[in-house]
Order: sequence, then structure tokens, then C-alpha cells
Amino acid sequence: MNTITYIAKKLLTPTKHLHQKGISIHAYLTDLTWLLFLKIAPMIDKADCIPTHLTWDNLIHKEGIKQYEYYQKVIKELEQVADPHIAGIYTYADTSFKNPDQLAQAITTLDVIDTVGIDDLGEVYETLLETSAYEDENRLLIVPRALVNLMIILTQPQTGELIQDPLAGTASFVVATHQYIQMMDEELSEVTKKDGIKKQDFIAIEPDLVRQRLALMNCLLHHINHPKHEPVRWGDSLLSNKQKWPLADVILSMLVFANDSEDELGKHDASLALLQHIYQVLKPGGRAAVILPDNMLKAAGPFQQVRRTLLDTCILHTVLRLPHGIFYPHKMSAHLLFFRKGETEKTEKVWFYDLRTHLKIFGQHLHLTREHLLPFEIAYGENPLGQSPRNDEGEKGRWRCFNRATLTKQGDRLDQYWLQDKKTALNDNNIVTGIEEVLNETVQELEALTDILCVKK
Repeated sequence: MNTITYIAKKLLTPTKHLHQKGISIHAYLTDLTWLLFLKIAPMIDKADCIPTHLTWDNLIHKEGIKQYEYYQKVIKELEQVADPHIAGIYTYADTSFKNPDQLAQAITTLDVIDTVGIDDLGEVYETLLETSAYEDENRLLIVPRALVNLMIILTQPQTGELIQDPLAGTASFVVATHQYIQMMDEELSEVTKKDGIKKQDFIAIEPDLVRQRLALMNCLLHHINHPKHEPVRWGDSLLSNKQKWPLADVILSMLVFANDSEDELGKHDASLALLQHIYQVLKPGGRAAVILPDNMLKAAGPFQQVRRTLLDTCILHTVLRLPHGIFYPHKMSAHLLFFRKGETEKTEKVWFYDLRTHLKIFGQHLHLTREHLLPFEIAYGENPLGQSPRNDEGEKGRWRCFNRATLTKQGDRLDQYWLQDKKTALNDNNIVTGIEEVLNETVQELEALTDILCVKK
């Protein structure tokens, strides 16, 4: 176990005991984030942004109930500071610790970061979030880092492009995109590298306040800041869409919610609306990589209508069928869609890659890695618009191409698969899928029958 992972796990040590006392892991992470900022504020040049009487030294030199009451005072007052980034971290702050002993335990736990250099804290924090996502009873749904990196590598965001994420989570895409651009752009000055993204290159919005706080801290530790507003704003992208959104060059997002499940299609309505939002604000020539729940890709009714509009207004060129279990403990399956916006062009053919069949089921102890994704990355090619040369591998291969006419005959379904795996038939939800297919076909037949009856009337 490397040092970063070890420290992240040590920071989660109190969670088992606190969970027994009714404190969830995401609630603990929030308090830990507030304490962490207070401790490192002088090291990240933020001490001048907070009142002089609200300091880590004052906190640790108090004990018992006085320490507990002082901590409550600190987190309440830091919501009022002028710095929008700090104020955002402490918005509506209210500790989940129920007594002084729980607070003292968290303070002691933070001693472990004393062995970490300030430049490594961002990596520690991001690993902490990713590690906690594998724990039961949590509200965090984090895209595996290997998958985040894949999406960025294949879409190739550039300096000066406007990048958006309408469901930012804990800022996985914001952080990884920032790191990618810094690494790829050799012309960035040392000042720009230190201060991070100065322009409004990234519009990121997260509706859940818990995740947005964690996202702000994640950005802060990776030197991603903005002088006028938070790098990840708290709000609803669909409500914000009533205002004029600037058109995006690149959109990276996961439109899967932590409470989604395989058999509750109604919960995908927000994902459906966000997908519409994405292809509406993507500028001509822009490109997107979006993770969607399986059911959205095969359901009838409004889901089919949105898929048809996507195919008619964008060039959907690549679909990756993702393995089961990569979002453990959340039990949902998903696909990754790559598309671009043309001037007048629409989708003529779509390439599908099956990374699910004949692959181990991932979970708490088996995580998705770059090695698992590398065959698809190679097949995708180097062109970010999906225009690299490709070869159909046939019915026995993972990589196939379907034309638009074929998709139209199947209700514009985007969950195409052809490989069969008897060993994982039940795990692949084939039985449930079969039932859903029958129900969807029945709905389509009833709708057609209704149209016929209406015509006869």
C-alpha cells in the first residue's frame, strides 16, 4: 500500500465507530473537510482570508466542551467570510459530531497528514473521497479515476476551451481536466501553473450541498480557484438552464445518481433532462463524453424520443458498455457515450465496444484500472472526434459498428450487445432485461394501437 492510500485509509479510521453512533460517512467527511481546511489554511495562503480569532491553534488548545463549542462557532462564522471559495465550503455548516469526544477523535486523526507535503494533499484528499465511495451507506457516487482519465484522454480538452459538467459531484472531472491541461500545455507560465485556471474555463454545478462542499475542497487542494465565484457552484443545472448558458467546447459528466437502481426507471428523469441540456449547450464542433444508466438507453416513450433527438442533432460515434460493479456499492449498470455536435450533420453509424461480457465483475476489492480500459482506448484511436480508422471485429469480437437504419428498427436503442456469457448470465441481469424488453415493446404496441384508434375516430 502506497503512502497516499495509507493516509487516506487512516483518515477514515473513525467512520466505523461513528457509524454505530448514527453518523454517516459523508457527514464525517464534511466535518473532516472543515477541520482540514482550518488546519492547512496558513500552508495554502488562505490564513489572511479568515478572521484572526478563528484558527487551528485556538481549536487544538481547547478541551472538552469548550473545544466543541468553539468549533461550532468557527464553522458558523467562516460561512460569512468574503472569499467565495471558503464561504462555499462552510455554507450552512452544522457539525454532525454529537459530543466533544467525537470531535477530538477527528482532530487527532488529522495528525496523520503531518507527514504529507502540501503538494500531495490534493492527491490524499481525492484518494480519501474515492476510498470512501466504496463504503456502504454513503451518498457519494464517484467515477473510478481510471474512467475519468480515459474520458479526458479521448476528448482531449485544451487551454482556452469552455468545459462544462452539469452534475459535478466531488469535482472529479474538474480536477482531472485541470491536471491534464497543465500536463499537456507546455507553454503555460509558472505563474499560471501555480494559480490554476484563472479564466472561466470550467462551468461546474452540483445540486447536492454535501458533494459540492467536498468538490470545493478538492479544487482548493489542487490549486483550482476563481476570484469571483466557486469553481463548483451549488445549484441545479436544469434551473440554471433558464438563463443563457454559454455554449461548451467540451462536456464531461456522469448522469447517474446514487439512488438510481435497475428497476426504478422513473428516477432517471433527471438524467434524461440533463442529457437534453448537454446536447443543447454543446457548440458546433464541440464534443462530449457522458456516462448514462443502462435503462435510459433502451426504454421507450420519452427516453426513446431523447435518444432520437441526440442521434438527429449530434454525431454519436462511440458507445462503451461498462462493466458491472464499478460503482460499488451502488448497484447500477451504465454505458459511456461519446458524441460531437455538427453544423447540420447527424448520426449515420455508431461504434459499440462491449467491456462487460466475459469480464470479471468489479466491486469493493476489484477496482477498474487503466489496464482494463486500454484495449478500448486503442480501438477508439487518437482522434478526439472519433474519426480514427476502425475495424469491425464481427460477432465474436468486442468492437462492432451499427448503422442508423439498424438502430432505428430497434427503437433507437443504444445498449447494443451481441456476446453471450453463460457464467455471468444472472449477474448481467439478462432476465430483468428480457422482461423490460417485453414491457417496452408492449408500450410501443399500445401507443401504436391508440394512434390507429384515434385515426379511425
